[in-house]
Amino acid sequence: MVGPGPERRALQRLPDALISQIAAGEVVERPSSVVKELVENALDAGAARIEIALENGGRDLISVADDGSGIAAGDALLALERHATSKIASFEDLLEVATLGFRGEALASIAAVAKCELLTARSAGDGHRLVVEGGRLTVDEPVSRPRGTTVTVESLFYNVPARKQFLKRPATELRHALTVVQGYALARPDVTFVLRHAPDAESPGRELLRAQATGVDGVGQLNRIAQLFGEDLVNHLTPLPEARREQGISGFVGDRETTKGRRLFLFVNGRLLRDRAVLGIYYKAVRDLMKGDRPPALFLFLHVPPESVDVNVHPQKAEVRFRDAALLGRIGSALRRGLEAAKGEEPAPLREPRGPAAPPAWTGVGEVREAPRAPAWAEELAARYGGEAGQAGKLAEVAYRPEPSTRVPLSGKGRESLRLIGQYKGTMILLEGPEALLVVDQHVAHERILYERFRRSLREQDAASQTLLVPRMLEVSAAENAALAECSSGLARCGYAVSSLSGGTAAITAIPAVLPDKEAESLVLRIATRVAGGDELPSEDEALADYLLTQLAASRACRAAVKMHEALSAEKMESLIAELFACEHPYTCPHGRPVVLELTDRDLERRFKRR
Repeated sequence: MVGPGPERRALQRLPDALISQIAAGEVVERPSSVVKELVENALDAGAARIEIALENGGRDLISVADDGSGIAAGDALLALERHATSKIASFEDLLEVATLGFRGEALASIAAVAKCELLTARSAGDGHRLVVEGGRLTVDEPVSRPRGTTVTVESLFYNVPARKQFLKRPATELRHALTVVQGYALARPDVTFVLRHAPDAESPGRELLRAQATGVDGVGQLNRIAQLFGEDLVNHLTPLPEARREQGISGFVGDRETTKGRRLFLFVNGRLLRDRAVLGIYYKAVRDLMKGDRPPALFLFLHVPPESVDVNVHPQKAEVRFRDAALLGRIGSALRRGLEAAKGEEPAPLREPRGPAAPPAWTGVGEVREAPRAPAWAEELAARYGGEAGQAGKLAEVAYRPEPSTRVPLSGKGRESLRLIGQYKGTMILLEGPEALLVVDQHVAHERILYERFRRSLREQDAASQTLLVPRMLEVSAAENAALAECSSGLARCGYAVSSLSGGTAAITAIPAVLPDKEAESLVLRIATRVAGGDELPSEDEALADYLLTQLAASRACRAAVKMHEALSAEKMESLIAELFACEHPYTCPHGRPVVLELTDRDLERRFKRR
């Protein structure tokens, strides 16, 4: 039996302080949320220089200083109240938001869960200072300071211990903050960004990111990318078609060399987003044009009329909704043209057809025999259309000799033996089952086999590493460098020795003994970009090592697996299928994609309308 529920209380109005703390939960999730809101306010104020200082990953202190327009002394106190804003005044304004912030919640939410100081001035020397602790005003006084605003936030969640216990390690919180600043530095290359970090109040701050202002054109964007990620990445980028810039679509795509890192950035009117629809279009274009699943680098900048995009669909403004349905089509076209150019391909010119010299040939999938001279009817076709028939070669004669049906053992997995039918377009293996047709993706099947094999090998050789005579240097962003520092202990358990250097560089001095040098370097970069891109790391060292082990094995398996459009002999197909069904998890690849598609007899009969 279910016992009686809690006694119901009478309806009452919540205190303003509690309302502010509840609202803060939607806006302020972690230190990087504070950094995001304050940097957005600085950019909306027209700042040309923004300096961020953090202590203990932002858990103890966050300071954001700008040289923007500042806040008038009479409005400073109002700026700390909920829903006080100068950016919208009516519902119509909400439909055409052109600024990063607009709700008027950020400062009030931050001040409700931290000790907050606001120091601002409209003109040099004429400033104002406010101090608020947990939503309560303690200092209100005039001060002298240069034009601009500085907001200092201390002891985040000091009065909400339940929220504070969910914060991650300082290294993790620092990495999230760096990712935010890096994103806005890419979106606004005309603004200088500086970020410093200190482990505590007594230690000197170390500069982790500095990006000097460049320009807002294509050259300026490339210079900003070089500042954050290094010149080597820029050398592998190709601009999107210039014709699309007039439609508000610009940016750069990478070549195959950039697939070893996961650097995908999408901006809409200067706002960093993770829009699934746009990224889905890019992934499909990569699969179609590059015949692979690893996307090259992408830096996509969309500038659309404010009224054509809805930014008020997410509490943290992390998502938008496009009102122009045709925009996605234009984006897809631009991305495809960019990928073709990155591959060194140009669209083939259209030619006037002269007519066929012979009808299409049938080659079959078996052994091709030397064909006889073209028959008389082919000579007549050639004469009619002005071609030459000559030797028929691959005319309509069927040059196909079917292989005998072969049983494939399944290593006691409980399924009856399958019969090998053959290979479709060098990509899929077709199997005949008792009551179904099985289609096996040969690449992901081999990937699953190698993944389990590599994972066992890495586990058996735990911590076995080889020291490099010459360290391999990686050009990485500040966020990626922080990600490597964050998972350094787990990497060490896998056989790596990686150290973060100044100037956006990381040094690899030791690698797992089972990996070649170049592959080991590529895997480190891939892990750094994935973690910097938002992958959450386990907090315990053992779980962290297991996570990295999984990433290493999955990445290596994907590289070594048999490729698409690669012809396999019957013996190789039989061996691959037998080993696949001997795996622990034969039906999905390490990345979660399906390996086997099963079409039952009932499905096929239904397709042919026999049922």
